Amino acid sequence: MMRPGLCKLGSPVIGALTALHDAVTRLTFAVSVAAAAYLTLMLAVEVITRYALKAPTGWIPDTASVSFALITFMGAPMLAWKHGHVNMDIVVKCMPAGMARWVQRFVYLLSAAACLLTAWFGYGELLRLIRRNVMMIAVTPIPKWWLMAAIVYCLSSMGIYFIRHLCATFCPPGGIEGSSEAA
Repeated sequence: MMRPGLCKLGSPVIGALTALHDAVTRLTFAVSVAAAAYLTLMLAVEVITRYALKAPTGWIPDTASVSFALITFMGAPMLAWKHGHVNMDIVVKCMPAGMARWVQRFVYLLSAAACLLTAWFGYGELLRLIRRNVMMIAVTPIPKWWLMAAIVYCLSSMGIYFIRHLCATFCPPGGIEGSSEAA
């Protein structure tokens, strides 16, 4: 049974927050794309300098590994938003509509809980890394907290998207008022 108040609850505020969340996700996805371009370019440069010029760099492998992580953690929230994440729903699609809706709600709730719980633990680790100024063990010293901040952001953002998807299952087709789910 749908509750009409759920879809209109705080719609201007909720609408503004979801729009902000979506804008940040678009921005971080652009960072992910830029990191992919950087990774491609730098690995090509490293191959040329290593094998053609016989002068390998020390910093390219280090920064390439960080960019590889950024590709993953900055891009994942976009997948959660657009339902591009792994979703093995063959069993759910074979269920009666009412039961399938409740199973899907449970999956969204479980997904949100897993993401937000790991983000919470990650946040504790992020604070520890900042306090201790821990660096990645590499030729080029890179603070570990940069990468941990991306992981915490990713998990938090995905958890929020799963909550948004869960809330949308209680609303009529078209989603939550003020949401930019279709954007």
